[in-house]
Amino acid sequence: MKLYHFTEMPYPYIAPEAEEANRGLKYFMPNRYYDPVLGHELYQRYLDEYELADELGFDLMVNEHHQSASTLQVSATLSAASVLHRTRRGRVLILGTPLPHRESPIRVAEEIAYLDSVSGGRIDCGFVRGVQGETFPSNQNPVHNLDMFIEAHDLIKKAWTSGDVFSWEGRHYHYRYVSVWPRPYQQPHPPIWISGTSTRLVEWTARHGYTLCNLLGTYDDTATSFRLYRRTAVAAGLPEPGPDRFAYMALCHVAPTEAKAREIGRKLIYYLKPGKLRLGAASPPGYFPPASAVAALQGRLGAVRRMSYEDLIDAGILLIGTPDQVTAQIHRLYEQTGAGHLILMNHAGDMTSNEVRDHLTLFAKDVMPAVTALGADWHDKDTTWRVDNDTTPVQAVLSSALS
Repeated sequence: MKLYHFTEMPYPYIAPEAEEANRGLKYFMPNRYYDPVLGHELYQRYLDEYELADELGFDLMVNEHHQSASTLQVSATLSAASVLHRTRRGRVLILGTPLPHRESPIRVAEEIAYLDSVSGGRIDCGFVRGVQGETFPSNQNPVHNLDMFIEAHDLIKKAWTSGDVFSWEGRHYHYRYVSVWPRPYQQPHPPIWISGTSTRLVEWTARHGYTLCNLLGTYDDTATSFRLYRRTAVAAGLPEPGPDRFAYMALCHVAPTEAKAREIGRKLIYYLKPGKLRLGAASPPGYFPPASAVAALQGRLGAVRRMSYEDLIDAGILLIGTPDQVTAQIHRLYEQTGAGHLILMNHAGDMTSNEVRDHLTLFAKDVMPAVTALGADWHDKDTTWRVDNDTTPVQAVLSSALS
């Protein structure tokens, strides 16, 4: 199992009354509440922690959101460049670039190829649709989100692999001449990741053989989407997908005692708090297919945000406890879902740098050695999620996950 360090680089200095007045931290928070000096200090601190994580043996993940006090990562490729500059060992997972919200897929192709080239092939390239609220900063029509995502992907992939000048006349993008320089260091292109749970997107990801990531869903929902992926891949004539095709993101904190881990780990709840959005921001018209829109209106979409702290720990969405307890939780995740990548959100809200550093160091010392071998010999194991052993009918994915 591969382990990734991740923080969304939040700005934790917004007063509760300002957050309440603006209905949350995302999209509609006036930037007069941002202090540039404090912001500079935060960026240096977060990059220092990425550097420590790299030294301790973690791989690294960056992402991208806009107009948000809960996320200061404004460009996944800029964040990746900053992390690459500070580190030497770990792979850098960009998860991801929100394709429908970028003006030019060609610029995305160039930026990813540049990062892969200067790093000597340390890039994993994630593409995402962008969570529903990103519709407001980009001002894109949500009705076309998924179609724009797929067309942008097709264009980027052709730009990396064509080897010749070509023109592109699609529904959403038009270029008379395309010839991206540089080409990616990893040929034909960096490994591609996708996050999402909708049936159409999971099936599309499976047919392409990309890595599918579930963000903070229940283990049952995660297993459901991974099952759909495995069955789709096999039906398409591809080999049975192994754990390297599946990823899960959890919030994580370990400490020498359970009481201390729960005391500090409670701060991670900050990440689940910014779901309090203005009316309409949670489900822009046309972003979801009808069934998912109904689920959003009924509160089933993103249901993890309403779980209690204790229930989140019991569900394994929060990996909180002593090293032995968290090791057991990670083994349970693997046994139930077959995930071979685990993205650890090791920081949120106002957690101090010392709290993050102590956690990273203890995790690397006592948990990492006990879980990295998970999935290495999956071909020889008779696990329940293997295609031949899993008799559970394929179902539509109910998105308890965040997106």
